[in-house]
Amino acid sequence: MKLSEQVEKTLNYIQNIEVSETLSPWEAGRNFYEKFIPLAGEKQNVFHITEKELLNEGNSLKIRIYRPNNNVESPLMIYFHGGWFNAGNLETHDTPLRQLSNLSQSIIIAVDYRLAPEYPFPAGLYDCEFAVKWIIENASTLNIDLKKIIIAGDSAGGALAATITRKFRSIVIAQLLIYPVTDNSMKTSSWDEFQNGPLLDLKGAIQAWDWYLPHIEDRNNPDAVPLLADDLIGFPPTFVAVSEFDPLKDEGLLYAEKLKANRVDVQQKLYKGTTHGFFQMGGFIDDTKILMHDIAEFIKTQNSLS
Repeated sequence: MKLSEQVEKTLNYIQNIEVSETLSPWEAGRNFYEKFIPLAGEKQNVFHITEKELLNEGNSLKIRIYRPNNNVESPLMIYFHGGWFNAGNLETHDTPLRQLSNLSQSIIIAVDYRLAPEYPFPAGLYDCEFAVKWIIENASTLNIDLKKIIIAGDSAGGALAATITRKFRSIVIAQLLIYPVTDNSMKTSSWDEFQNGPLLDLKGAIQAWDWYLPHIEDRNNPDAVPLLADDLIGFPPTFVAVSEFDPLKDEGLLYAEKLKANRVDVQQKLYKGTTHGFFQMGGFIDDTKILMHDIAEFIKTQNSLS
């Protein structure tokens, strides 16, 4: 395994993160993940950033809106963060989303969905679906162009993005999946090869899926496990990014192949020398900038066709 020198340095940083032993396992995981934030580098200024709190049947749901300019015809990316369905928030992804908004000149709306184990499936998915519906219904107030909706997410957020795209395919112009979670079987070759890491490991994956899908009847639900979905005809053009040394690599590629088999235009790219999570590590890893540029070019192409 030949990790890049920058990735090795990043992993050393992560290995030295300390978390209080008094926290519950999921609280400790969240605290650990939040300590990744400095890896993303300095926060860029964005033309305008606002937050809104939405209420859905008594549940509070926050969204953060990044506007790189005052052009109401800019592409609109609705983004779902990673974190194994049990961690992550608006802050863990704030720095890379600022960078991506500026680089792609896209409005980005990040969704702070509910997390397992307190809120297992389908709570987080319902939040994402509600957020998309709310955005559509309030498009004029938000000054956004509904003809340019892009659905995006990384890791577990990629699983949510894939399901949301399937549900809203008729109005989505593009889908962006960054090393997405697509399968709960963990039987691929990359899971076998990287079951002990780097970064993700099989023990943590089993725990994450158990927290997210505590009910056996949900474990074959394509809304939770995108690779099980069969109704993929009519999906928009899709960009799939995978890391070379990532246990999720093969399931991301399998999902890309399944989309292609359903006549979906798919652009996939393997980022050599990288590991899971590098989208959030642009302060340490140059390949993050390459990924950002690739995404921006993909968005530019899809926007010109919309």
